Amino acid sequence: MRGAHKLNAQELSAEFARLASVARDGKAGVADLSGSTFTINNYGVFNVDGSAAIINYPEAAILGLGRIIDKPWVVNGRLKVRSICELTLSFDHRVCDGGTAAGFLRYVADAMTDPKRALATL
Repeated sequence: MRGAHKLNAQELSAEFARLASVARDGKAGVADLSGSTFTINNYGVFNVDGSAAIINYPEAAILGLGRIIDKPWVVNGRLKVRSICELTLSFDHRVCDGGTAAGFLRYVADAMTDPKRALATL
């Protein structure tokens, strides 16, 4: 997706839908499939928890999302069942440092936990 940083949530959703439709129909052109700087990989649809994502050169990073599964989790000292999703971020250290990457991953995790709050801050 080109110019994602210039799009609001509704525009992003519409462009994702358009690109997904083009890809499903087998009509994605070179412009639709090249020139990216970041990839989001959903390997959860294949019933996989995690993976060692490899950056697609010349991109800067790749974010992998595993399946969402219920697991026992300690919350405030008590055992509870929580929906857990493993996130994997691989990034080029020549583009950003580990602190920036960790902050981005924390933001994504927080947005998945509380999407209303994340959308309100955009």
